[in-house]
Amino acid sequence: MARRARSLALKSRSTMNRRARFLCALAVGIAATLVFLWIGASEKLGMAVYDSQMRALVRAKGQSVAAPSQTLRKIQSTSNSQNSIAPLTNTTSIVLVMIDQSSLDWVQKELGLGWPWPRELYGVMASYLRDARVQAYDILFTEPSTFGPEDDARCSKAMTEAGNVVLATLVNKKAVLDVPNATFGHVAALVDADGICRKYQVWFDRDGERIPSLGLAAMEAMGAGDAIPAHGEALLKFENPSRFERYSAAQIIAASFHGSDKSPSIDVHDKIVVIGLTAPGLMDRQATPIDSALPGMEVHATFISDALSSSFMERLPLWVEILTAVVAAALVGYFPLLRRKSLAALGIAAAVCIPIALSLLLFRYQIFYNPVLALASELFAFIAAVALGYGAEGRQRAYLRRAFAQYLSPEVISALVERPETLRLGGESKIITTLFSDMAGFTSISEKLDPERLAQFMNEYLGIISEEVLAQGGTLDKYVGDAVVAFWNAPLDTADHAYRALVAAVHIQARMRMMSHEFEQRFGISPRTRIGVATGQAVVGNLGSSRRFAYTAVGDSVNVASRLEAANKAIGTSILTMQDTVVSAMGAESTGQLAPEVKSKLSEGGDLILRRLGPALVEGKMQPIELWSVEMIDPDGERPLVSIEPWVEIRHFSK
Repeated sequence: MARRARSLALKSRSTMNRRARFLCALAVGIAATLVFLWIGASEKLGMAVYDSQMRALVRAKGQSVAAPSQTLRKIQSTSNSQNSIAPLTNTTSIVLVMIDQSSLDWVQKELGLGWPWPRELYGVMASYLRDARVQAYDILFTEPSTFGPEDDARCSKAMTEAGNVVLATLVNKKAVLDVPNATFGHVAALVDADGICRKYQVWFDRDGERIPSLGLAAMEAMGAGDAIPAHGEALLKFENPSRFERYSAAQIIAASFHGSDKSPSIDVHDKIVVIGLTAPGLMDRQATPIDSALPGMEVHATFISDALSSSFMERLPLWVEILTAVVAAALVGYFPLLRRKSLAALGIAAAVCIPIALSLLLFRYQIFYNPVLALASELFAFIAAVALGYGAEGRQRAYLRRAFAQYLSPEVISALVERPETLRLGGESKIITTLFSDMAGFTSISEKLDPERLAQFMNEYLGIISEEVLAQGGTLDKYVGDAVVAFWNAPLDTADHAYRALVAAVHIQARMRMMSHEFEQRFGISPRTRIGVATGQAVVGNLGSSRRFAYTAVGDSVNVASRLEAANKAIGTSILTMQDTVVSAMGAESTGQLAPEVKSKLSEGGDLILRRLGPALVEGKMQPIELWSVEMIDPDGERPLVSIEPWVEIRHFSK
C-alpha cells in the first residue's frame, strides 16, 4: 500500500503536473498572440471594436449616428458682425458649406448653369465668406476651367481679395488658381485595409518637405498650428456631424447676389468654413466608423474640431497590448488548475471581462485599448488548459482505478476519482471501524506445505477475505503474513461503517466454511479464521516518512480490533466485537436500548446475530469494554453451534 500510494503521487506529478500544464497553456496563449499579430487578425478585429465603441459613444451622448436628414439646416447664431478678429478658442464654430443636390438644382434652375460650375461661382462664395476666420475648399482646382482662363482669373482675384482661402491639392499636383496669399493642403484620405477612414494624415514628408493636409493648412492659416498633434497621423474622435453648422452652397450664392439684403441667419464671422461636395453623384464620400458614406469635407472638419478641443483619440502602445495578453493567458491558464470549480469559473470570467471592461473604460477617456490580443490569448490558453487538464485527469483517473483496484471497492474508487483531494498527505482523526483477521494455527499449516503450494493457498485464503471486505466498501490496509487489517469510514465517509464491517466479518466466516472442504481436498488443511471488529478514534492518512509512506490507520480502534481477534481463542468464538460497534451498527443511542441479543436482517438473506457476552479488560486498555459475539444464521436456518455463556465479572485477556 505504501509503495503504491507513493507511486500514485509520483506518477500523477510526472504525467502532467500542474506547473507543466500551466506553462503549456501559457505558451499556447503567447503563441496565439504572436500569430494574431503576424496575420493581422488582431488589428482587423480591433478596428471593428473601435468602430462599435465609437458608435456607442455617440449614442451615449443622446445623438443619432446617422447624418442629419435636412440638407439645409440653419443653426441659431449671433448676427452681429465685427471687423475685429476675436481670439481663437476651442469653441470656435465650424461651418460646412455643402455643394449638395439642392445646390446643383438651384444653380441649374436660377442661373442656367450645369455641373461643373464656372470657377466664378466659387469666387462669389469666397467674397461672401471673407469675414470667416478661414475658408478651406475641399475641392480640387488642379485643371483649368472649361469656361476659359478668364473664369480662373476672376475666381483667383476674388479669393485673393478675401485673403483667408485654403485650397486643396494632391500630393504631386497643385491648384491652377493664382491665389498668392492662399495656403495649400493635401486631401489624400488615410484609410485602413478595410477601406474605413479612422485616422487623419496630418502631413506628408516628401524629399524633406512637409506637405500639410487641408485641415492642418486651415489651422496654420488661422494661427492655430500649435494645436496640431505631434505625429503625422491622428486617430480621429468622430462625433455626430450634426454638431457642425450647415448651409447649402446655393444659400451662400443667393445671399451674395442679394448684397445688403442677405439673410442675417448666415453668419460666418470669425468661424471656420469648410466648403466641399456632398451631392451623391459627385463621389466625395468616405466610409468612417459612424457613417459608411460620410462626405470627405466632414473628415477634415472632424480633424479641425478634434485639434481645437484636444480630443484626438490615443492608442495604447503595442507592447502594452502584448503584455496584457501574456498576463491574461497566464490567468486563464492558471484558473482551470484550481480544485474549486466555482472559484475557477469565477476567475476565468473575471479574466475575460477585465480586458473588455478596460477597453470600454479607457475609450471614454479618449484612449483606445484593443482587447483582441488578450481575448485571443485567453481563448487559446483556456482551450489548451482544458485539453491538457482533461488528458491529465483522464490518465489520473485511469491510474487511480488501476492502483486501488485491489485495495478498494469499485464504488469507493469512483468516489476517489471524483475527489482525489481526499488522498492528501498527512493524517486526520476520525471514527473508524477496524476489522482484524488472523488464521488459527498458521505456523503448523505453513510447515505442512511446500513454498509453492503455501503461496497458492495463501493467495486464495487472503483473496476470500479481501473480496468480502471490498464488497462491503472497506479499505484494505495491510497484509501481515496471514493476518488482514481493513477499516471503514476512510478515505471516504461511510455512515454505516460499523454495520458494513460486521457484515463483512460474518461473510468471511461463511465463505471459509463453504471452502473448508475444498481446502481440505486440495491442500490437506481446513483453515479457521478469527476476527476482531472494533469502532473508535484513529488517525487515518498517508503516514510514514518523507522517503516512504503508506495510507493506513493508527489508533485505539486498530489496537482493540487486534486484541479482540486474539481474545477469540480464549473465549472460543470466531468473531468478537465491542459495544461501541454494536451501538453504531444497530443505530442505538445508548446501551440501555440494546437487548442481550440483537438480530438484524441481511439484504442477501439470513440474519446477523449479536450477543452480549460481558465486560473484559484487554491488553493496552485501562477501562473494560463490553464484548459481543457476532454470528450469522444462514437463509436455510442453519446456525453455527457456538454456546458461550455470558459473564458479569470483568475478565482479563492478554495478547
